[in-house]
Amino acid sequence: MKKICLLATGGTIASEAGDNGLRPQVAADKMLRLLPELKEICSLEYRELMSLDSSNLLPEHWQRMASAVAELREEFDGFVISHGTDTMAYTASALYYILENIDKPVVLTGAQIPIEDPRTDGKRNLLTAFRAAASGRAGVYLAFDGRIIQGNRVKKLYTENFSAFLSINVKPAGYMSGSKVSWTAAAPAARGAFRFHEQLDTRVFVLKLIPGMDPEILMALADRGYHAIIIEGYGSGGVPTGDSPKNFLPAIEYAAQRGVIMVCTTQCIYDGVHLDRYEVGVLAEKAGAISGGDLTIEALAARLMVLLPQTRDREAIKKQLLE
Repeated sequence: MKKICLLATGGTIASEAGDNGLRPQVAADKMLRLLPELKEICSLEYRELMSLDSSNLLPEHWQRMASAVAELREEFDGFVISHGTDTMAYTASALYYILENIDKPVVLTGAQIPIEDPRTDGKRNLLTAFRAAASGRAGVYLAFDGRIIQGNRVKKLYTENFSAFLSINVKPAGYMSGSKVSWTAAAPAARGAFRFHEQLDTRVFVLKLIPGMDPEILMALADRGYHAIIIEGYGSGGVPTGDSPKNFLPAIEYAAQRGVIMVCTTQCIYDGVHLDRYEVGVLAEKAGAISGGDLTIEALAARLMVLLPQTRDREAIKKQLLE
């Protein structure tokens, strides 16, 4: 029987009513007692890492979770991380890149309704996560509403629906079929030895364009010392050009010349960026921007935070960003 460790971090799944609404208060051991079925799936232990609403999590909390996995990696066959849904897509993406080539399953999950509520989806999600972790398939995943999603492909699209998370631009990695995990494809081959990236550069900014935005905002961000700026552009990743009185091209050039990594992505959920298609994208790339491909904002932000401590070279980051 596989030995799985629950790393508890709080979130709705662990919440109870407080003076100002729901807040995480349910300890990991109590959550596990509510699921006696887990004894048939795996051997269990737990670690209480924190008890926070995920809106309060910071990159240093991602590092704390990753450190726990790295430190306990030889002791356990897999890990389940209970987590709040609000920023779980960011954490899943971050752990996917921080725990490069992880050779154990690391499965995040949570709930839309607290686990002690009779209507909860938390019990089902935890069972799915533990079954995925006990399957032995290495990698970072998120398990929710019967879907198992690769960590850097996760996005939260609903605030209340039980199907809160979807897999963006790739099929889910697996599904729950009755009491068994059904993987949609063979596990990807390991690309090297496990590497734990301890350093993150949090000087990454996401700028969402709206019509009429002043491009001087972008220049001000560059002057404030940001090392990377992700521009959420329109459609295939385009930005206003010389045909607009709010031309962003000089601002992109300004930032790029100061060593800021400029990444163009799209406000659309699906299909990704195609900077080579329209003039508004081609000119952005010529000005110094690089494409964010079909990754989510969450994945792009996490990927850049991991890459920047290794290199600030634009071409090197362009090459590695979408690997």
